[in-house]
Amino acid sequence: MAEIRISFLLNDLVREMNSQADGLLRKNFRITYSQFVFLLCIGDTEDVDVTRLALALGVTKGAVSKRLGWFVNRNFVATHQLEGDAKRVLISLTKDGAALAEAAGNFLEKEFLQVISNSPGLDQDLLRTELGKMLGVLIRKKT
Repeated sequence: MAEIRISFLLNDLVREMNSQADGLLRKNFRITYSQFVFLLCIGDTEDVDVTRLALALGVTKGAVSKRLGWFVNRNFVATHQLEGDAKRVLISLTKDGAALAEAAGNFLEKEFLQVISNSPGLDQDLLRTELGKMLGVLIRKKT
């Protein structure tokens, strides 16, 4: 039997975690994983614009603009423009959006760490270290 390729294994792991995260977030916070990631990307940068957010999410600017209203209507994000630059829409988290992103992120981390903690033979610290190293190697290779 052929050895499982690490790239496929990591992809399967991420897909499964995202799927489970989606179910947990829908049940406990009434948002999807995709909506959670949208909030995280906005929270990572103060006053992010539509172009930068689209790049971070891996979608088009049109897709971001289309989804933005949902977040604004629920008071999770606010939009504004800089003086003298009416074309550039800036997006920031509201207090409600920041609180939701924080609570949902803490909840997911706790849920996944609990599952890993109850799995004999899995070393969380080693896993975190090795995955961080892999990510660093890939990022350095890209630049």
